[in-house]
Amino acid sequence: MAASHLLRLGKVKGKNGVLNALKHNKRTLQAERAAGANIDALRTSLNYSLTTSDSAESIDRHAKVLLLQAGIDQTRTNQVMGIEIIFSLPIDRHQQDTRPFFRDCLEWVKRHVPGVLLSFDVHLDESAPHAHALILPLLNNKMQGNKIMGGIGNLTRLINVFHAEVAGYYGLSRNDAKRMNGKTKESLERQILAVLAIDPVIKSLIWPCVRDAIHNDPLPYAQLLGINQKHQPAKYTGRSFVQIMTSKGKGKEINTI
Repeated sequence: MAASHLLRLGKVKGKNGVLNALKHNKRTLQAERAAGANIDALRTSLNYSLTTSDSAESIDRHAKVLLLQAGIDQTRTNQVMGIEIIFSLPIDRHQQDTRPFFRDCLEWVKRHVPGVLLSFDVHLDESAPHAHALILPLLNNKMQGNKIMGGIGNLTRLINVFHAEVAGYYGLSRNDAKRMNGKTKESLERQILAVLAIDPVIKSLIWPCVRDAIHNDPLPYAQLLGINQKHQPAKYTGRSFVQIMTSKGKGKEINTI
């Protein structure tokens, strides 16, 4: 399968949701660096930020100050406190310079996603090089996370625009899950779940989110696990999902990114 890019939007909720997201992005959650975690601690020093080097706590305080200045001292229990956008490159890009691509991703966020950009952190200590953009959905002194997120139509629009303005320039293909017919998509989903049936990821707190994401768009997960789109799984190596996500890859320096 051709190397494709991934773009995901997610909502950050809860009183400490933004702080917890920042701690993950800044790699200050001790549990994530423990044995069995999907982060390669030996590569964490390769991570970098394209916005600020401030601590998670400092950025979270800044967000709270902005809310107070907007006259918001209380938020609803289910309030969307942040929008997180994830940009991911294929797993074979670790040996190449990722900064040009992610700088363009950052500029794209500034052009197309309203709100206050809190941080933009790039992770090279997991299988696929990827970046997290965290946005405070504060517009006109109101929290408007649901409006920024929009529905599936808005996500499709953003993916189309991102591919045209950024990903296509770097020779990355579209994720063509929508072009799969229903039976192919269902088959791919079943194969992925079969591989993950004995994988530690199903015991993770984030498994419900991963499960939903696989159902909605199985192709990128099939690519990570080496499952062929044409109903035939590639020879499985026996590696777990966690091991795949922490592998360093075997990429050759033949692509622009």
